[in-house]
Amino acid sequence: MHGPRSSTTVLKLGLALVFALTLTSAISARASRTDLASRAEPASSETLRFRHLSLKTRQEVFERIWKDIDEHYYDRSFNGVDWKEVHARYKPLVDATNDDGEFYALMSRMTGELHDAHTRFNSPEQWRNFKKQQGVGSGLSLDEIDGKVVVTAIRPDSNAAHVGIEPGMILLTVDGKPVEERIDEIENAKAASSTSRATRIFTYSRLLAGPTDTEVKLEFERADGSRFQTEVRRQIYSAAPNLATDTTPSGNAYIRFDGFQPSITKEFRQALERFRNSPGLIVDLRRNGGGDLGVLVPIAGYFFDKKTLFAKDETRSGKPLSEFAGVLRLPLDLYVGRSGDQIYSGPVVILMGSHSASSSEVFAAGMQDSQRARVVGSQSCGCVLGIAKPRFMKGGGVLEMSEVLWFSPKGRRLEGTGILPDQMVVPTLKSLQANEDPVLQAADQALVHMIASARRPSNRL
Repeated sequence: MHGPRSSTTVLKLGLALVFALTLTSAISARASRTDLASRAEPASSETLRFRHLSLKTRQEVFERIWKDIDEHYYDRSFNGVDWKEVHARYKPLVDATNDDGEFYALMSRMTGELHDAHTRFNSPEQWRNFKKQQGVGSGLSLDEIDGKVVVTAIRPDSNAAHVGIEPGMILLTVDGKPVEERIDEIENAKAASSTSRATRIFTYSRLLAGPTDTEVKLEFERADGSRFQTEVRRQIYSAAPNLATDTTPSGNAYIRFDGFQPSITKEFRQALERFRNSPGLIVDLRRNGGGDLGVLVPIAGYFFDKKTLFAKDETRSGKPLSEFAGVLRLPLDLYVGRSGDQIYSGPVVILMGSHSASSSEVFAAGMQDSQRARVVGSQSCGCVLGIAKPRFMKGGGVLEMSEVLWFSPKGRRLEGTGILPDQMVVPTLKSLQANEDPVLQAADQALVHMIASARRPSNRL
C-alpha cells in the first residue's frame, strides 16, 4: 500500500492511478480483468498435460457444457438465443475438431453466443494462468477517446515504456494494418457482449494480443501531429490487484483499487482507518472489473453503522442460492454493515467509468441508492451477473456461467444499464495529453461543496 503523497500532486498524478494496468481478457465476477491482451501460455510441460483429449471426450465435454447452461443459466430465454439450435449447429463442428486448441476455441465461441460478459469457457491454460494472476500484455492500455484509439497508460516496468510510448498518443496501425481495420476483424470474429461498452473493452484488449516474447509493430501520432513508429515485445505481467492512496489539494482522501480480491480487504481497511478523519473520501473504481462478493460485503460494511440493504438478486428458479461466493444471505437480499463496524462516516464520492464492472457496479449501486455516496464519471459497463461456481470439465477446461441477476436496493436492474453517474464527466484527448484528470477534479470539487453544505447552519427555527 502506498502512503499519501503531497497534497499538491494528486490531480496531476491522477491519470497514473486511474489507468493503472491490470492484465485481463474478459470481465470477471471474481477479479479485475479489463486490460489483458491475452493470458500467458504455461510452460510446455504443463501444456502437454492437457493436450490430448479423444474425440469422444471432446464430445462429452461439449454435451456437459451445453446441458449445464441449458439447466442453470439465469435467463430461461437465454438472452433471446435459441439454445437448442446452438446445440444442433455446434455438434457437427465439435465432431470435426482435430485438436484441443481448436475445440477449446470452439467452446469459447459457443458460450459467447449468449452475449454475456460473465459466461465463458476457459481452456486449461487460461484457467491456470488466471489462478496464477498473470497474463501476457504489451504493457500499455488502449481506449477510445474522442473517437480515436488512444494510449491511456503505460506500465513503468514494460518494454513499451522503454521505447518511448506515452499516454495520449493515438494508435494508427498495428503490424502495418490500420487500427480501424484490425478493430473490424476482431468485432466480426466475436459475438457482442453484455453491452456495447463490454464489447469495446474486449475488442481493445485484443488489439495487441499475441504470444509471449513476440513483437508487435505499432505506429502512433503524437500530440504535436508527428508520427512515431516502434516495436513492442509482449511480456508476462502480474495481474494481481493493487491499491493506491493519495490526498487531494482540498485535503480529501483518495483510494483506488482495481479488484474486489481477498488481498485487498486488509489493505482497504488499513487505508480507510488512516483516512478516518479526512473531510471527504474519493473511491476510484474506474478500472475495477469486479471480484468476490465475500470481499465486497466487509468493504461496504465499513461505511455503515447499522445493518443496511445493499443489493437484491434473482435466480432462474426464483429461489436464492443458500450460499454464493462464500457469503450466506437472506432470501434474495444482501445486507451490509452493523453497529460498531463503521470506519468512515464522512461524505464519499465514487468514480465510475465504462471499465467499472460486476462487483464494482453492485458496490456503487448500493452506495448510491442508500445515499451514502455520490457517483461521478461516466456510465459503467453494465456487466452485472453472478457466477455461482466454476464448473470443471474433463481435461482441465472450466465453464463459468451466470446464475444470478443483480439489482440495486431500489430494484434497478444493473445488467445492461450499469451505473448512471449523478454527475457525468468524461475525459478528453486534450486532458489526457495534458496529464490532467477532469473526473478526479470534479469529484474533489463535489466533495468541497458537500462538506460546505453539511457545515452550513440550518435556517429553520
